[in-house]
Amino acid sequence: MSRADLISLYPEIILCGTGILLLLLEAAAPKLRRAFTGLAILGVLAAARSAWVVWAHAPEPWLTFGGLLELTNATYALTLIVLLATGLCLLASQSYLRRENILGGEYHALLLWCACGLLLMLRATELLTIFVSLELFSLALYSLAAFHRRLAIATEGAIKYFLMGAFVSAFILYGIALLFGATGSTRLVDVVQALGLMPDVPITATLGLLLLVAGFGFKMSLVPFHAWSPDTYQGAPSPFVGFLSVAPKVASAMVLYRILDAVVVGAPTMAVKWSGVVAALAVLSMLVGNLLALAQRDIKRMLAYSGIAHMGYLLLAFVTLDPQRPSLSPAIVYLLAYTLMNAGAFTVITLLYNRPGEQHLIDDLAGWGYRHPLLGACLAVCMLSLGGIPPTAGFIGKYVVFLNAVGDGLLGLAILGVLASLLGVFYYLRVIYVLYMKAEARQPEGLLIDIWGRAAAVVAALGTLVLGLWPSGILQWLIEKTAAR
Repeated sequence: MSRADLISLYPEIILCGTGILLLLLEAAAPKLRRAFTGLAILGVLAAARSAWVVWAHAPEPWLTFGGLLELTNATYALTLIVLLATGLCLLASQSYLRRENILGGEYHALLLWCACGLLLMLRATELLTIFVSLELFSLALYSLAAFHRRLAIATEGAIKYFLMGAFVSAFILYGIALLFGATGSTRLVDVVQALGLMPDVPITATLGLLLLVAGFGFKMSLVPFHAWSPDTYQGAPSPFVGFLSVAPKVASAMVLYRILDAVVVGAPTMAVKWSGVVAALAVLSMLVGNLLALAQRDIKRMLAYSGIAHMGYLLLAFVTLDPQRPSLSPAIVYLLAYTLMNAGAFTVITLLYNRPGEQHLIDDLAGWGYRHPLLGACLAVCMLSLGGIPPTAGFIGKYVVFLNAVGDGLLGLAILGVLASLLGVFYYLRVIYVLYMKAEARQPEGLLIDIWGRAAAVVAALGTLVLGLWPSGILQWLIEKTAAR
């Protein structure tokens, strides 16, 4: 391992080291538990700072570890999004962990190690490296989903997530094996070259790619791989769900982009068929997600199904991967917007619902927009953004994705996406209606609304508004920096 290889891993090393330190403090100085959140956030900030330093002084692209990892402008932008989701989750978790009397260093350590695995998978250019990174953060996700072990619903959701995730890991590994058998390599660059030299793509390579798409479609909660998300979201700790609903999808979207890009570049004759597969996944996710969300009375299950629809919108950017029109810029904008608004919504849910073992009914929020004006305003902003209503980040994200689809000649899919988005507006506005237009049904009891949670909600809501009101800076940067392959 060269010095350059070590330098490229500074963010991951900082996250791992901070997690280890927190575990040691948990064992040696448990009285310092109240300070664990602050230490973990310092670790995330240090990782973000080191990522910026490495990116600012590195060539583009920068390949390390013999080409197994790469650093590009796109991976740097997605790294910051993952770290943003991690920081918001840590801020929102303090009050929940204290209220439920489960505050411990294991939670923060697992979350940091999960972020480490996600950062590695973002940058991995080789399939086995991707798989190892996937298992690293997946094991942490399974543990965090069941962290509130006194709740039967948490254990049930985590078991479902674990069992289905284990099957998906087997599918991914088998897909890698089939692709290796067909092309003789697990490096995506070599796979592209091997596919380009073949007169016909063998069935083993096609099956391997399908298994990979299915596996990472599971991580993105795409239909028909979505069944795990509603139960897991409902049972897992609410602040962690804010992380689970966005960060793994960011890394999985990047891997899915790499796989589809390899097909388009290596086997252009197969591009039309694969575009049909991706378009079908996008349409199913948009329609099924929105229709099922309409029927939900539990706000966490509603957001679970709406998250399925949002990944359908995102997938429109991957339907046509034209080498002359790379689709990463709109996808990155959408992922940033989705991270802010979804993490913000779950932060407010964490603070306002004090009974994690029961349903989080939307009707329980009746009149609380006046009782908790700051949190009510933050939740309203996040709901408007999730619905794609201007001037919010959600509107900008949907606009650039739909505009990219129109530019690729996918006018029908873009119109379908707009119509599906209109369905979502109904159930998002229903939350705002209940907050402000219905009389208070019950008074909140046993809440612990601390400065950490308020900070997370305000950061998410303000970020959503700032990106919606002044999007030109980040859009211009992304177009300039991620336009080249």
